[in-house]
Amino acid sequence: MLAPFRDSLDEIRIEGHTSSVGLRGSTEAQAYFYNMRLSQGRTRSVLEYGYALMPNESDWIKANIAAVGFSSSRLIKENGVEDAARSRRVSFRAITNADIQIKRILEAQ
Repeated sequence: MLAPFRDSLDEIRIEGHTSSVGLRGSTEAQAYFYNMRLSQGRTRSVLEYGYALMPNESDWIKANIAAVGFSSSRLIKENGVEDAARSRRVSFRAITNADIQIKRILEAQ
């Protein structure tokens, strides 16, 4: 699946996000750390699923895929109002080594 692109990738990040809603009666700080656990749990579940799907790729996965929880620090807002349902998500970020690839292309000319 990712094999053709491996030379261009520095890292793949699984990013977990939550809404700002915490447990009833919690302070803002308590809600943030509660949601941090949730967002980290989301990313860990996705990573475990991917790991199980590709057991022969375990070394590459361990070396190149990171699971990061952002809690409620990157909310999705519509007209300045938090969209709690859309804020609860997992996203993927491919971090490339484009600068190295460009240098290789220029050196080959």
